[in-house]
Amino acid sequence: MGHWLKANTYTLIALGVLAGPLAFSFESSLRFWTHWPAVALAAAVVGLPFLVWDILVVKKGHWRFNPEWTGRFRLFGLPLGEYLFFVTVPYAMLFSYEAFRTLWLDRVLFVPPVALVFGLAAVFFGGAVLWRRQGYTALALAASGLYFAVTAVLVPELPGTLGFWVYLAFGFVAFAVVNGVYTALPTIHYSPAAVWGRRVGTIPLEDFFYNLSFLGLLLDVYRLL
Repeated sequence: MGHWLKANTYTLIALGVLAGPLAFSFESSLRFWTHWPAVALAAAVVGLPFLVWDILVVKKGHWRFNPEWTGRFRLFGLPLGEYLFFVTVPYAMLFSYEAFRTLWLDRVLFVPPVALVFGLAAVFFGGAVLWRRQGYTALALAASGLYFAVTAVLVPELPGTLGFWVYLAFGFVAFAVVNGVYTALPTIHYSPAAVWGRRVGTIPLEDFFYNLSFLGLLLDVYRLL
């Protein structure tokens, strides 16, 4: 039993992320279940490209999953827990966004300068070119650049809302806890040639840019829907 739990730690944590949000999805004042079509579509539109990225970089050797904590089952090189990540995290994050907007109400804090958002996109794209020889670094920076570019074009007002900042703050705190556990065990080994090598605790710096781009694009698409 102990060996089974250890081998399925990655999967169990991914499922645990879903437990609370799913339990409260039918709460009468929130009725999050009515948002399921938009949640599913946003998760698919954003998650599928990231999933393909995941599959390709594992094949290329940017990182690999430790079977001791992720089990030996693989589909296109990824463990079950990695696929679940692209389902449970979008659900939990969009639930938290709607819960805040329902219970505490969202409001506009400021009008974001679109030129600044485009400028951030340019900085990240420039970084991707500068560190193009480090596979994960370059892709994480490029994904963040794409996020800012998409935001500037499609939902430029979104970063000026309170709900956006609460969503992002909650997402990064949850990310630091969950990914901190993942990288401390470790469930994932990163190739030194693909990353800067700098870490916040046990988390590679690139993971924060990955998280920013994934969560940011997810909210952008969800708001459009």
